[in-house]
Amino acid sequence: MNKMWFRRLLLSYLPVFFIVTMILFVVFFQTLNEHTRKEAIKANEFLAQQVIHFMDTSLRDIDYRVVREILTNADVNRFFSRDSMDVYANIQALKVIDELKFNYPIIDSIYFIRFSDGLVFGDSSRTADDFPDEAFIESYAEDETGAKWSGKRQFSAFSLSEPQNVITLVKEAPYNMSVKQGYFVVNVSLAKLQEMVGRMYNSEITFVNIFDSAGANLLGADTQQQRQGADGETAEGRSEAELSSFTSPYTGWEISSGLVDKKGLKLALTFYNVWVVFAMAAALFGVLWVIYVTKRNYKPIQQIVSLIETYSVKSKGSERLKEGEFGFIHNTLESLMSETKQFQQQYREKLILQKKYHFHQVLEGGVQLSEQDWIAELRNYDLDAEGKIAFAHVMEIDSYAAFTENYNQRDQSLLKFTLYSIIHETAKNNGAAVWAEWTTDCRVSFILWLEANPDAAGRSEAIVETCRAWIEKNVRFNITVGQGEPAAALEELRRSYEMANYCLQFKAVLGANQLITMKNTVRPQQEMQEYFKTIDLLSQSLRLAEPDWKKHMGVFIEQIHESLLPRKEIESLMYFFIHHLESGIMELSKEYRNVWRNVQNELQRLAKRWDTVDELQAECIRIFESMTEHITKLRDSHSSRALIMEIRSYIETNYTNSELSLDYLSDKFQLNAKYLSKMFKEEFGENFVDFLIGLRISSAKKMLSETQKPMQTISSEVGYYNYNSFNRAFKNVVGLSPRDFRKQIIDFE
Repeated sequence: MNKMWFRRLLLSYLPVFFIVTMILFVVFFQTLNEHTRKEAIKANEFLAQQVIHFMDTSLRDIDYRVVREILTNADVNRFFSRDSMDVYANIQALKVIDELKFNYPIIDSIYFIRFSDGLVFGDSSRTADDFPDEAFIESYAEDETGAKWSGKRQFSAFSLSEPQNVITLVKEAPYNMSVKQGYFVVNVSLAKLQEMVGRMYNSEITFVNIFDSAGANLLGADTQQQRQGADGETAEGRSEAELSSFTSPYTGWEISSGLVDKKGLKLALTFYNVWVVFAMAAALFGVLWVIYVTKRNYKPIQQIVSLIETYSVKSKGSERLKEGEFGFIHNTLESLMSETKQFQQQYREKLILQKKYHFHQVLEGGVQLSEQDWIAELRNYDLDAEGKIAFAHVMEIDSYAAFTENYNQRDQSLLKFTLYSIIHETAKNNGAAVWAEWTTDCRVSFILWLEANPDAAGRSEAIVETCRAWIEKNVRFNITVGQGEPAAALEELRRSYEMANYCLQFKAVLGANQLITMKNTVRPQQEMQEYFKTIDLLSQSLRLAEPDWKKHMGVFIEQIHESLLPRKEIESLMYFFIHHLESGIMELSKEYRNVWRNVQNELQRLAKRWDTVDELQAECIRIFESMTEHITKLRDSHSSRALIMEIRSYIETNYTNSELSLDYLSDKFQLNAKYLSKMFKEEFGENFVDFLIGLRISSAKKMLSETQKPMQTISSEVGYYNYNSFNRAFKNVVGLSPRDFRKQIIDFE
């Protein structure tokens, strides 16, 4: 039997079969390779973001702690205010240094520089002139960039010690003042930072580099190592493929990560385009070969082709008929289509997250874009902003703590989606383009673009007010909105966004459920001393459980309203008030301190819940009513309370007696002098001498301002036999001599 046609057909179409099969395998493995490559990029992006978060959190915590120590720690202020050696102040400053090193293990060293006498205090005390770090301090003083942290540098506390790689934080003391008393310097060990970051990944597979503003690698052992490009060679000769790169929003440093190519991984990822070209070339060759063979053998196999076409038409009605090569091809294509659909779904989800991330980066200044790039980016999101005026808004859900308590997670998500939809629907109905994203759990930020005309600001406010009114009417929560100024360019839009956030801080004093613009935030002039005076009176009243503390609380809240303070300043005042009150209560006995611990826990919970000053006042009154009730019960339970109150009354009546002293009172009331002093301190929070001096100086101030009596006469009338003693005591309390005090009053009048 002549099998020539069989051999011809076999030799003609068998190569085509191999080519088609090869193409399918190439496409399959290419898809798998691309998927693997993208997963590797995603993993490295996540790692780089985690490293940024860890590094920024650690350094920001140290920064915040140092600022807090400068602002609130009396020992630090005492050290910098000295102009000569003070052993006690140095010991207290050393305790602050030790506590910071204990709390933050990545700190390598800390030292203080005091300008008044040039003292460098830390691992060893010396003058700034012979300190090895003098050049760095001088360069910092001359630098005007205001960088939070220095780049990679070497530091050694002693000239003979081995230098260590560190990054340095320098803070002026006092903080943010025009007159500087010194520097608070913290050196963070790069070796410790590298060790902690190294625990986050496998260095045999992945690499992470952190480059400072000078291009130095903070995680490299060589201080001279600079970044060479996306791909480079390590010290071991291994190639590195950079897959992700981010910039820290806090330090401005660049963090990059990628894969260490030890087994040809980089080669496989690099040959992506080669695989594509090879597959296209193979497909083209197969097509040409099929055309050539089909033309050559068309006539002999015409009948076979007809039968195949007939079979193909019949098989369309039978899905189970999947045999041979066609079944293989069908299954393979079906699998590829399924994977493609899944990939498209992942791409759409990633695009949503990317859009939200880009919104944050653009408005917060994390991404530098030209106006043309910004307009082009908006077009990608179907936003036409060219030639239009923009307004940035920040919308916050009022009483968010109650919102989360009243609704479960599903209802919260549904209500937030409703709010998001109302913003878009209202903007669309008013002919405005809008881009809205949730920036926090309780805040949605959005930009409105309107046609540039004089009424644009009014239209923007009308759109926001419509949203607010709809929410107030149709759901069970309210919203407050901060609106920025109109913006025609990207940089102006960023400032508008900052203004919107700033306006929202005034919800505390202006109230919730409204639109707040810059014109509502104009603050009256008021001296800050009034706050601290009221805080002192309020703290004293609460510590002594006197009934007039509510009056002082009302005055304090009224001062906040009158001064139109934003939330951050209110929180600072409350922090100072609580710290001041705590300092007074810590001087009392253990029972009072136990009461304060419970109050302190409630105040900490309150700090996260209040929205307006009125809510803050109501909650504070509730907390302090309970505290004063407990303090009163404790004092009433002491058997000596009546006696100590009698002694206090006697002192207030006879403070002009120059012989009045602890010994005098102990003889009169038949009590031991030390026991009397202890009881007085526990009951009133201050010792007998300070109380007596306070009464005498208050009386002297009144005489100096209301009478023209001679100084010697006033001195003797308030209980000082010796005028020099009176002059010294008055100056210690008031800060001025009696003569200067009277002169100041006369000049003021």
